[in-house]
Parts: sequence; structure tokens; C-alpha cells
Amino acid sequence: MAAGVELRNRVREALNGLAADVECIGSSSVLTLLAKPIIDLAVGLDMSRSISPVTARLQADGWIYRGDAGSDGGHVFVLETRPWHRVAHVHVVEHGGSQWRNYLHLRDLLRRSPDARQRYEAVKLKLVKQDPTDRKAYTTGKTEVVTALLYGAC
Repeated sequence: MAAGVELRNRVREALNGLAADVECIGSSSVLTLLAKPIIDLAVGLDMSRSISPVTARLQADGWIYRGDAGSDGGHVFVLETRPWHRVAHVHVVEHGGSQWRNYLHLRDLLRRSPDARQRYEAVKLKLVKQDPTDRKAYTTGKTEVVTALLYGAC
């Protein structure tokens, strides 16, 4: 988790006040939860403003813009130690919007609930065993359990 905090601080510094907030999200932000070695960060932004200054600053700091994933992750940036070897993702979303709230709600639920952690981890392990190289299938496969956790169907 220390690496996540370091990256969060790095992004905050790079954006120098452009973002309303930057938070560690995802499995790597939850102690004891099995996580891939990729740190996920959410950048909360007032989306009525242009994303161009954010893009310029993150790219100047080494982040690669991968496009707007819309409701599947907002504007996505990746940090690589070498080509196609990702170490972190940044998701730029509307601060206070539904994606922002869901990222924080899921993280906080997983931090406080051993049952939620166990359920989420079981799905992740099943997906990795099915195909350890298909990142897209892995992400898509988690949707059902994430939705259930977010909306209390567990």
C-alpha cells in the first residue's frame, strides 16, 4: 500500500491543484486482499472543465493516455516500467459523480468487511485460473460481484 500512497502523492503533485482529490482505489488499496501488482488511482475532477491540462501534466510525468473509457473507468492513463508492463492506472472521473462514489464505496467496503473481501477474492481467483493472460475478460468478469457488493446483494 505504501507504493500506492507514493503514486497518489506523485499524481497530486503533478496535477498541482487541478484535481479536487486523488484516492487509492482497487484491490491494491485493501490490506490482505489478493491484488495484481498494478496500483489503481482515481482522480476526481470537475468535468465541466477541459481535461487537456490534466492530460498534459500527467503525460509530462510519464503517464500514457489510453483514452476515455466512459462509464467503464473514465479517462484512463497508465504508467509503465517498460512497454506494456503496467504498474499503475489512473482513472479520471467526475469528482462526486457515480464512478467516484462507487470506487470509494467498494474500496471502503472491502477494507471493513471480511465477507466482502472473501467473496471478491474468490471471483478474482476463479477468473485468473480461467485465463491468466486475458486482462479484459478478468475485468469484465468481476462486474457481477462488484455490482452485487456495491448494491448490497451479498
